[in-house]
Amino acid sequence: MEIELSGFDTDWDARSVLDGAIISLDPLTARLTYLFRPRQRPVNAVAAEGPEAAEAGEASADEADEQVLTAADYEWTIFGGIEPGNSMRDVKWYAAFSVLPALRDTEKDLARSDRSPLTRLLRELPPAQENLDKTLTAMKQARAKLAQDQNVQQLTEQLTRRITALAGPRLGITPSLDFAGREEDLLRSVQLYIDAAGTRGIDRTSTGMANVLYLALLLERLELRRRTPEGEDTLLAVEEPEAHLHPTLQRHLFFHLLRSLDRLMLTTHSPHIAAVTPLNSLVLMYEEDGAVRARAVPPSLLDERERKDLERYLNVSRAEILFARGVILVEGIAEAYLVPALAKAAGLDLDAHGIVVASIEGTAFTPYARLLGPSGLDRSFWILTDGDQTDLDPTQFPHLREGGLTRAVDVLDVLAPDTAPSLREKLETMRQLPLPDDGSARTGRVELVTAAAQRRVFVGEHTLEIDITRLLHEQMQNAFKELVDGPVARSNFADALKGALSSTTGAQRAAVLSRIEKPEVSKGRYAQRLAAHVEAVDDLPARIRGLLGFGQDAPVLESDLLRLGGCGPLLALVNQLCLTCLGRPLVPEPEPESESESAAEPSGASYVVG
Repeated sequence: MEIELSGFDTDWDARSVLDGAIISLDPLTARLTYLFRPRQRPVNAVAAEGPEAAEAGEASADEADEQVLTAADYEWTIFGGIEPGNSMRDVKWYAAFSVLPALRDTEKDLARSDRSPLTRLLRELPPAQENLDKTLTAMKQARAKLAQDQNVQQLTEQLTRRITALAGPRLGITPSLDFAGREEDLLRSVQLYIDAAGTRGIDRTSTGMANVLYLALLLERLELRRRTPEGEDTLLAVEEPEAHLHPTLQRHLFFHLLRSLDRLMLTTHSPHIAAVTPLNSLVLMYEEDGAVRARAVPPSLLDERERKDLERYLNVSRAEILFARGVILVEGIAEAYLVPALAKAAGLDLDAHGIVVASIEGTAFTPYARLLGPSGLDRSFWILTDGDQTDLDPTQFPHLREGGLTRAVDVLDVLAPDTAPSLREKLETMRQLPLPDDGSARTGRVELVTAAAQRRVFVGEHTLEIDITRLLHEQMQNAFKELVDGPVARSNFADALKGALSSTTGAQRAAVLSRIEKPEVSKGRYAQRLAAHVEAVDDLPARIRGLLGFGQDAPVLESDLLRLGGCGPLLALVNQLCLTCLGRPLVPEPEPESESESAAEPSGASYVVG
C-alpha cells in the first residue's frame, strides 16, 4: 500500500519525520510504502550443509510451499521513498487511527464501564476536582455509616470464620467490607439515560438508537481530543454503521457526518448511506477475477453541474447502481417495468444476477456513461434509448431528427472516442434523408444501430410502446382492457394497434400513444400492468422466429435481431444479457431430435411479420 503526502512544506516536524521519504521537491512530496509479505528464507541456508542436505532441503521447501501459511509466516515493513531497504517502520506510530467495528451490541458496551465511550469521554473532560473531592468526601462518610451497620458487621465476622475453617489460621486474611470510593470508580458509576428524569436506561431504547448514542459519544470524544493543545487528529474508521438503523435515519445521520467530518472512513453495504455520499468521496470495491479491486471517480471526470446532477440522481434512486453487478440505463418508468419483464420471459431473472434497471428520467446518458465507464467506476452497463426518428426539419431541429442515434453517438464519444467521429459523420449524412412514408428506417440506419450495439448502446426506432407492438400486441391489448372499461375505447385501441402492425406512420404512432398517455391510463401505469402480461409469455423464441420469418431450426444472431427494426434493438439487448448471465442466446438453437422421435410439423401459431 503506497501513500504520497504533500502540503507539509512549512511543517518542520513533518519534514523532519519524512526526510527519508522525499521523492519530489516541487511540490514537496513524500512517499511511504507498507509491504506485507511471506517471510523471506535465507538464500544460502541449505547449500552450506552439502549436496545431500541441499536435496533434502529442496524437497522440504517444496512441501512447505504446499502447506497453508499462518500469520507467523508473514512479515511487514514500511519504507520511505522508492527503496525497500529504506526502513521507516516507526512512522506508523504517528497516525492516530480509531476503528469502530460494526455496531451490533452497543447496549452491552455502554453498560460496561471498561468499554463505554462515556467513561473515556469523562476521563477526557472530567468534573472539576473540587466537585469530585466534595462528592468523594460525602461518599466516604456514607460508606462509614454503612460499614457500621449490624448486618454488615455480622456478615464480615461470618466470612472470617468461614475462611479460617477452610484454610486455617495461617492464611492471614482478614476480610472487610467497604464500598468503592475512588475517583475512577466515581467516573465509572456515571450512567447514560435517554430521558431528562434519568429513569430510562439504554436498555429501554432500540438497538439502532443505542448505536446513534454510542457513535455520538465517540465522535464527541474525538473532537475533544482534537481541541487539546497536542491536537491529536484521529482518522475515524467505521465498519457497517447502518446496522439496525432505519433507512431514513441512515440518510439523515450520515448526510450530516459526511459533510461535517473530514477525517472519516466508512465501509458500508447500505445504498441509503451511499446515496448521500459526495461522489468524490466514494471508493467502490468489488470482486473481479478472484481479486478485490477499488475504483474512485477522478475529480476531473465530471464538470460541476454533472457531478451535482448525478449526486441528486443517486440520492433519489437510492444509489442502487453503485452496488449492482451490471446496470441497464433506460429513459423512463415504462422501460424500467418492461425490460425486466421481457428478460423474465426469456428465462432470465435480472435481480438474481445482480442486474439493475435504472431509469434516468430523461435522455442525458453521457454523464452516466462517464461515471460508469472505463475512466470512472468501470462497471458493466447497457443503455436502451428510444429511436425518435421523426421527420422534423433538420435545419431547425438538428438533434431531434434521429434523436436516439444522436444520443448514442454522444455516449460513444466517451466509450469509443476513436470511432465516434466517423459515426457522427455518417449520422449527419443520414439525418438529411426524409423518413420513409411507412415510418421504417432511413438508409444506413441499421449500420449505425449495429455499431452502437457493439458498445452496449441499443437504439430503438420510435418509442418503446410502438416498437414492441408487433411482438406483444396481444399482451398490450389485454393490459389496456384491464385499465379501461369502455367498449368503444377498447375497440379504438385495438384498431390503433392493428394499424401500427404493418407500418408506423406519425398518425398511427399517435393513435396508439394518445390512448396510453391519457390521464386515466398513463404510460407508467400502463407499463406496470403490461409487465405482468409480458412475464407470462412462454413462447418468446417462437415469436421472434416468426417476426424474422425464420424456420424453427435456423439460428438467430444478434445481427438478425438488429436488422429486425422496431423491437429488434430491445431483443438484442436481452440477447446480450442472456449471453452474459446464462451463457446462452435469447433464441437458443433447438435440441436435436432423437431417432425415435418423428419429425414435428411447424407450429400452427401465427405472428405478424412486418
